[in-house]
Amino acid sequence: MSLFSFVDDAPDPRALVAFLDEAADAESGMKHDALVAHVARAPSDPILDVGCGAGHDAVLFARHGLRVIGVDPSAVMIAASQARSAGVRGLALVRANAAGLPFHDETFAGCRVERVLMHVEDPGAALREIVRCLRPGGLLTAFEPDWSSFTVVSDVMDDGAGWISSARHPDAGARLWELVEAAGCTVLDRVEELSVRRSLATLERVAGFPLSVERAVAAGRVDREAAREWVVEQRERDAAGRFEARIRKIHVTATKRGATAA
Repeated sequence: MSLFSFVDDAPDPRALVAFLDEAADAESGMKHDALVAHVARAPSDPILDVGCGAGHDAVLFARHGLRVIGVDPSAVMIAASQARSAGVRGLALVRANAAGLPFHDETFAGCRVERVLMHVEDPGAALREIVRCLRPGGLLTAFEPDWSSFTVVSDVMDDGAGWISSARHPDAGARLWELVEAAGCTVLDRVEELSVRRSLATLERVAGFPLSVERAVAAGRVDREAAREWVVEQRERDAAGRFEARIRKIHVTATKRGATAA
């Protein structure tokens, strides 16, 4: 299971905060797509940021004139968000779980959720709870990687390397449209980005290589000897400048079914 499923009990929660610092740059394009979609509506009610992590996106939205409430179940992440958002107006933080949000029905003009559904116990239930808090016609933006599409070029194993992910739901990105519509929304737009990585260092940061390989072996997702040969090969490919990994990332924009939000 991914460390992001239990941040406060992780061996080094600060490393997870540092990862989000890097991801804020790596995922900047998708983040700004979501920002523009929400700003364009000039909402009078707040935007809910579910799984706000270290506060990068909540601060980004607030600095562009939106009122934002960031929610995260982790005390470590809420503290990081508080430090990042010091002095930023229009932003509040609440420690809560996506499966049980402490808000009335139809409170928010918009909601955003990014790289959260792959970690929660039940993505469908989490989305239904998020949509419950959204006004009819309100905007939902959701972004998830599709770890089931993850590939690493290899001569010793099949290129498909989704087994390396310890996310509870590695296919959350692939299922995102289906999940959003099942939760009560109508999808308006779907953007797919293919990220190509040319350095093994990326795999270390994003997937916790090589520990993630050991976890995959322990979980029975990959044969031990095959994994050993693969690790050796990938280090050799990296040293020769031939490492290549790819992953699809999906961004969905949708509205809650019902009357248009004011």
